[in-house]
Amino acid sequence: MDGKTVAATLLILIVLALGGLVSRHSRKRQPIYGGALAVFFNFLSGMLFAAILPSICISVLVLHPALVDIAGITLSPLLLIAGGLMLLSLLFSFLFALVESGPLERARQQRM
Repeated sequence: MDGKTVAATLLILIVLALGGLVSRHSRKRQPIYGGALAVFFNFLSGMLFAAILPSICISVLVLHPALVDIAGITLSPLLLIAGGLMLLSLLFSFLFALVESGPLERARQQRM
């Protein structure tokens, strides 16, 4: 196995572990009432957000990415990776909010 394969495998393991920790902490802090789909979106959102820093660190340390020229603008792939992960995390947070809003409101009304 070459270094890039090991780095990618390590990154996947780190991101899954961090995603699990973030999801568990989130559920412990605020219960989820929207069912399995809401838990899944919560996990994906937390995992993608937690993946930003390890992805950039491993990319810098192992992959040494070159600059990319997009429409005449020179960008680092690290910016594209970080931006993409943040946008995906935001998307899954939005989907989680859509799925969770109805059951959460019903749970609040039942408590009163």
